[in-house]
Amino acid sequence: MDSDIVSSSVDQSRTAMPDSLAFKSINDPIKNKINGCATICVKQDDPCHFLRVLYESLITGGLAGVVVEAALYPIDTIKTRVQVARDGGKIIWKGLYSGLGGNLVGVLPASALFFGVYEPTKQKLLKVLPENLSAVAHLAAGALGGAVSSIVRVPTEVVKQRMQTGQFASAPDAVRLIIAKEGFGGMYAGYGSFLLRDLPFDALQFCVYEQLRIGYKLAAKRDLNDPENAMLGAFAGAVTGVLTTPLDVIKTRLMVQGAGTQYKGVSDCIKTIIREEGSSALWKGMGPRTMQKKLLLTVSIFLNLVFTVHILYYSSTTWNPTWTNRAAAEAETAASSSCSGHGRAYVDGLGVLDGQKPSCECNNCYTGKDCSVFLNDCPVDANSGDPLFLEPFWMRQAVSSAVLVSGWHRMSYIYQDGTYVSRELEKVIRKLHSVVGNAVTDNRFVIFGSGTTQLLAAAVHALSLTNSSLSSPARLLTSIPYYAMYKDQAEFFDSAHLKFEGDASAWKQSERNDNTTQVIEVVTSPNNPDGKLKRAVLAGSNVKTVHDFAYYWPYFTPITHPVDEDLSLFSLSKTTGHAGSRFGWGLLLKVVVGDRGDDIFNFGYGTMKKRWEILNKILSISTRFSLQAINPEYCNYFKKVREFTPSYAWVKCERPVDTNCYEIFRAVKITGRNGNVFGSEERFVRLSLIRSQDDFDQLIDMLKKLVSEEAVGADSI
Repeated sequence: MDSDIVSSSVDQSRTAMPDSLAFKSINDPIKNKINGCATICVKQDDPCHFLRVLYESLITGGLAGVVVEAALYPIDTIKTRVQVARDGGKIIWKGLYSGLGGNLVGVLPASALFFGVYEPTKQKLLKVLPENLSAVAHLAAGALGGAVSSIVRVPTEVVKQRMQTGQFASAPDAVRLIIAKEGFGGMYAGYGSFLLRDLPFDALQFCVYEQLRIGYKLAAKRDLNDPENAMLGAFAGAVTGVLTTPLDVIKTRLMVQGAGTQYKGVSDCIKTIIREEGSSALWKGMGPRTMQKKLLLTVSIFLNLVFTVHILYYSSTTWNPTWTNRAAAEAETAASSSCSGHGRAYVDGLGVLDGQKPSCECNNCYTGKDCSVFLNDCPVDANSGDPLFLEPFWMRQAVSSAVLVSGWHRMSYIYQDGTYVSRELEKVIRKLHSVVGNAVTDNRFVIFGSGTTQLLAAAVHALSLTNSSLSSPARLLTSIPYYAMYKDQAEFFDSAHLKFEGDASAWKQSERNDNTTQVIEVVTSPNNPDGKLKRAVLAGSNVKTVHDFAYYWPYFTPITHPVDEDLSLFSLSKTTGHAGSRFGWGLLLKVVVGDRGDDIFNFGYGTMKKRWEILNKILSISTRFSLQAINPEYCNYFKKVREFTPSYAWVKCERPVDTNCYEIFRAVKITGRNGNVFGSEERFVRLSLIRSQDDFDQLIDMLKKLVSEEAVGADSI
């Protein structure tokens, strides 16, 4: 085997490729042929998707703005005249539509600009910000939309309000005379006060509305209907309208004063109004303004929904699914089965081929048709290494991670370029390692296998064949505690070229280490079972080294450096969590690297960190049991010093009488893995921490009971 090979365990040599008909969404079908974008978009990150959002926002926002302005114009005129009127001043009730035509000319591009900026900005920020900061995304998107649209809105507002107060007879005359008397700057009279009013208004209005929608949706556990959206829009508009009324009064006074010098600026306007009319004058027009804003946002939301639905579903350019409908419906049906939160239903579950609906497959210790029955005497499964802790992440990424392919997808053995593996998948794997910083892939080959275990067997077999002496087979060595599969594989294949010898440190000190016997050392880092970072023990021309980095990901360990070894094994099942379902990894990795891994690695590390904090809190008061101790290290991925959060707890029974730790735990219905399986003492037991939340909760409950039986610290649990 070549010495410069990086063997990356991909567990799937045939994958769904992004350039195939792999439609990424079953909930929100991606559309085609929009505004010159004539390709099928398979990701929400693609430029085509961004252009579509921009296109829809510009059209629906512009149309809705025109209709809303025309419908509510009389109320706005009344509000303006009330705000301008001095004490005792007469309010004119005629000509309530004065200036409407010219105003609509400016409202169309202004509304289009606002929503054209607001929607794409909001969606982008929601992707990069944590869920608990969604309000920041709404505030920022609203403020930015308001700032951009103000370029058109301010001149429109100046002309409108001067016509509403009777200063001009028509919009063209207003524009001509304002520029003639005040210069071009007159069209932007009160610009600062406009921003002072509208930026807070735009930001607050849509933030309040969006946050109300989120809260309502969570409480109702369903999507909102149109009347409910309208109701929340009315409330948000009313609240924001009331809060910003003083700013609106100031803006109106500055805009309509013309070339006069009644007010020198915002602060002077405030002082003059309060001095001459009292502070209550700052709240003039609150009634009409509140009514206007309430109706404005309500009607705007409703019309946006109507226009969006029309564009999405009734436009002749809309792409609609055909043969994918049934498959998408089946996937949706399976995914919609909650199984009481203690199980999952799958499209390939039992009974599906017989025409039955997908049934719930329950988590450990749960049973029943909907997995709602808990089995009290059920043993806790802390044995297997199923990375189910990432399942909630993928459920949150339902749209971006959905994979749907045709039945005739890639039936050939080879790709068009003559290779047996996907170049696109290889490219994404290299990018993944670059993003995480855990491996050097430049000038390295990437070899695909159906799992790290299979790649390990292939690597060890190939390296053992370099030994020409059948009378003295190559020795397979590793460090105690070691992953049991190394020994099991060597003994299972029983090759004449290879013999499992055990501990590398013991071999180094033994007389058999003659520097001529061919040796293969497997270095596992982080180690399974104890999670420690390991280095090779042996060196020399007779030594070949295989590095197993299956767990070298930010969930479990600080990323201290990019490894640069001759032969390195990585497992994507420990990256995405898909240990059993390995179809479509090329697409799933696109989700992982799309945001430089921030989403999944933050989620995974956060989950493991919390689990270790809970476990440490319980066992820290125990004198009977202890955990592996690993000093914190600097993590290049998270840019900070952090604790290790290994996949497994390596527990030692400290009492002299507890000679078999596995049996101690089995007696209290916790099934771990015996320390002797890893070449270590029976005083150790490995407990898996990467299974489902149900499994972890059950493990913690049992550990609390076990530790509470100790004389010391019993009252602390």
